[in-house]
Amino acid sequence: MDEKKFAVMLTDTQEIKTLECDPQEELFEIARGTIGCEWIELVEAEPLAKKGYLMLIDEEGKLKKGPVSINCLASDLYGADRHGDAIVGNVMVVRAEDERLTLLTKEEATALAAGLEAKRDLTVEKISAAFGLKPIVKPELEIVDLSRRQSCRKNSMER
Repeated sequence: MDEKKFAVMLTDTQEIKTLECDPQEELFEIARGTIGCEWIELVEAEPLAKKGYLMLIDEEGKLKKGPVSINCLASDLYGADRHGDAIVGNVMVVRAEDERLTLLTKEEATALAAGLEAKRDLTVEKISAAFGLKPIVKPELEIVDLSRRQSCRKNSMER
């Protein structure tokens, strides 16, 4: 029985996910489905490369019709704030061993995702500032003053 294999996905909505992958499936087919593209580009981001990881991105991501979203975490790892070339779309992170790409163990994927998760908020602020963008802020829940609420009467539906 094959050991389960994983990859880490960095989404253009700034989420970090660990993905369980079929070890029998070809790695680039997994990446195409995960990223949602036809052409894969391999990107050596220095902070990841030092640890033996490589990013797989959509080579044609910037050419797609319609609005594109900057992947802040991938762009920061790539150094986009220094050279001005952001990464858009989803990204898959795998292990790079010599000239071979491999999927990760569950422990590797979990550790990598946790390390990236810890940097996410600062990364979004940094890349947003570098490209003059306003980060998407999640709306806060509306606090309802319960003292002003009135119950409805069943028959007259009065408030």
